[in-house]
Formats: sequence, C-alpha cells, structure tokens
Amino acid sequence: MGEKENSMSKKEQFMAFILVGATARDISCETNDAQLILHMASQIPEEAIPDNVMNAAKVFLAFCADSGKRPYRWMLPPRLKS
Repeated sequence: MGEKENSMSKKEQFMAFILVGATARDISCETNDAQLILHMASQIPEEAIPDNVMNAAKVFLAFCADSGKRPYRWMLPPRLKS
C-alpha cells in the first residue's frame, strides 16, 4: 500500500499518443513521417500542452496530416522576450 505511484507526466502522455497516432498514420498511408512528427512534437514544451492531452495529440496529428492548416499557438515555440 505504501508504494509510490508512477504516473506519466503530461509530456510523456502526449508523446505516447503521438507515437501511436503517427505510427498508425505511417502504416495506413504508407508514409515514413512518424519520426519527423515525433521530433516536432518533442519540441513542444510541457507547459504549452493543453490539459486534455489526448485531444491535444489528435489536434497535433491532424495539423501534421494537412499541410494547409496553421498551427495553434501552443504548438509554436515560446517567443523570446526582448
């Protein structure tokens, strides 16, 4: 009963959903984009990822699948303050 709970961080959950989604996309669409999608997702800071991690992953994967879509602000790197 005294065991420490090992829960995944929001970033780890997000990356797990991205891994599964990008891999499924590669298989179904016969692409080789999963590695690039994972790299792009890894650049998003944890504090920028919305609280609904699964929905955030779905939105990010939809963005990656449609080259005409604009990214949401949380997908972009933080602006440097001058």
